[in-house]
Amino acid sequence: MDFLKKNKMAVGGVAVVLLLAYVYFSYFARGSSASLTASDAGTPLSSDILVTLQSIHSIKLDNSIFTDPVFVSLTDFGVTIPPENVGRRNPFAPVSASAKTSTSTLKLPGSN
Repeated sequence: MDFLKKNKMAVGGVAVVLLLAYVYFSYFARGSSASLTASDAGTPLSSDILVTLQSIHSIKLDNSIFTDPVFVSLTDFGVTIPPENVGRRNPFAPVSASAKTSTSTLKLPGSN
């Protein structure tokens, strides 16, 4: 404990250096990301992406489900939301003098 009291600045400096090294290596010194560029045309990653895109283009959807009697018999149980009053155009604008509410005076018992 006596060592920490005598060398507060040195221990604090080492802690700051270690923290800065951690931040640098965790955020700035990462390897290259897996982004696809024009120069990466022959990599296995780009060929996988192209194969996936080709398989997506070959997907055909069957529209007969929309004419199926079961689908047509479905009913909508949605709730309609009634229209509400709209507030001020700019709620952060100062309240004008014409829009101020009237104030009333409250008489306390014993006052004139």
